[in-house]
Amino acid sequence: MNYARRLALLTAALVTLASALALQAAASPPHHANRFEARFTETRASTTDRIADLGVMQLINTGAGTVEGFGAATMVVAMSQDRSVQPCGPGSWTNAGTRRIVVASGVLILRSLAYVCQTADGPMVTETWTVDGPSSTGVFAGARGTGEGTVHIRTATSTLSGRLHLAGEDD
Repeated sequence: MNYARRLALLTAALVTLASALALQAAASPPHHANRFEARFTETRASTTDRIADLGVMQLINTGAGTVEGFGAATMVVAMSQDRSVQPCGPGSWTNAGTRRIVVASGVLILRSLAYVCQTADGPMVTETWTVDGPSSTGVFAGARGTGEGTVHIRTATSTLSGRLHLAGEDD
């Protein structure tokens, strides 16, 4: 085979490889060293108040916001509050919940445990969360990770941060 023909074939192979890599990068959401950051404005959707007889309140909140690297997101959080305990003094309680975050590329499920403590700005939620990879879908299917979050109840703003490892990603 002559030199010009080999050069043409090599050039075509390199262009094909570069195109395939570019398409793969475009299809995958950008990810920043496994960092996870999200922010939502929440709205109360449902309340079941059984504090008087059971010491428990159940809430469902919906929200809209963004997930860094994944874009616009909606969210639903279902939580149970145990008002019979006071982990950080009078007027505090514990929460256990499930947060469903929906972005264009999939659904991320987070399981959380939280304390709600009274502050000068009103009740503040401090939570820890864990990714539920088997329940998550799309790009988040099989994901793993952990993190922390806060919910400023007065402003109905929640912020989550932590580490998210998509299936197949190296640590």
